[in-house]
Amino acid sequence: MNLATPEPSSEQETLVRQAGRALARHGLVHAYGHCSLRLDAQHFLVSPAKPLGLVDDIDSCTVASLDGPLPANVLGEVRIHREIYRRRPEVGGVVRAMPPKIMSLSTLRITPLPRHGFGAYFAPRPPLWDDPQLLRFRRHSE
Repeated sequence: MNLATPEPSSEQETLVRQAGRALARHGLVHAYGHCSLRLDAQHFLVSPAKPLGLVDDIDSCTVASLDGPLPANVLGEVRIHREIYRRRPEVGGVVRAMPPKIMSLSTLRITPLPRHGFGAYFAPRPPLWDDPQLLRFRRHSE
């Protein structure tokens, strides 16, 4: 197992920044949202901790490890990415998006029904996170 923190390539950094801007341009994120890219079995690269539509080419992404605490400059919700990478080694990237219509439905305590394709993975329907707080802290210490 490689314990050294990998240095992401400029192409990997560019891909994460461009993905974030694309999500913002298409209305899938607003002030909240982030994306990441798996670098190796123990590390991933996460977008800057700012609204993705404001990320520019000089903003640095951050390397995070699957073990230990998140880096100080990474949003706490990125622990969701870390858990997905831990549990699903085949996953190469994660996006936390917040489409406006989904947010509207959630205030009514409704989740959309899967209608086709990838939605079928969530049958009979996606789970509802019934807590308005951001997932910034674990219940147990890291």
